[in-house]
Amino acid sequence: MFLFTLIIQVVIGTLFTVLSFLAFTGADYTKEKMKHLQLHAYFRYVTGFVQLMGGLFMLVGIWYTTAAVVGGVWITMIMLVGIVLRMRAHESILSISPAIIIGILSITVCVANI
Repeated sequence: MFLFTLIIQVVIGTLFTVLSFLAFTGADYTKEKMKHLQLHAYFRYVTGFVQLMGGLFMLVGIWYTTAAVVGGVWITMIMLVGIVLRMRAHESILSISPAIIIGILSITVCVANI
């Protein structure tokens, strides 16, 4: 179980750290996603910061279990907000499913590190 959660932490931590930099730099994908979700353009900075914190907590959680638990809860909350926003934008369940899967994996990290 340890190896499985370690892999999850590395993948999710890296993913969210990279996504945060895309949000900060104003990648076209992020700008279009903000428009699609009917969010103000400045909100990508908030999103970038929140993603960066989640990613860093997951990565630091490799060595400190408390950080892994915090990162797991943090990213689960991000995914819940993402699911709600995508449902509000009438996206298909297929496009919402990555958020659901990442949320479940983040909960798994929390439970495994408690």
